[in-house]
Amino acid sequence: MQQPGVFVISRSQCFVLGRLVVDELEILTVACAPSHQKQGHARTVMLNLLNRAACNGGLWSFLEVASDNIPAISLYKGLGFAQVGLRKGYYKRIDGAIFDALLLRKNLI
Repeated sequence: MQQPGVFVISRSQCFVLGRLVVDELEILTVACAPSHQKQGHARTVMLNLLNRAACNGGLWSFLEVASDNIPAISLYKGLGFAQVGLRKGYYKRIDGAIFDALLLRKNLI
């Protein structure tokens, strides 16, 4: 992506996409191929993104995650993100199940 403030970090079938606006990094997408999960790759790309944002003036980072995505929640909390909000009934699965969105935030400095 060739846009100012947009970062794509990838490694070993994992990537993270983030957007830095003024001093706030919004993490838009984190993905890792199933064959490469639980090997630390997602953690590595996340740490690289957070560092890059901090080096470019970022003070805060935030993201949202479905409340049933336990592996992702564990990753984010392990990186120091804390829940700051909740969107009730935000996600609706194909099977009709409904889940909340957790809003998480982390200080970059």
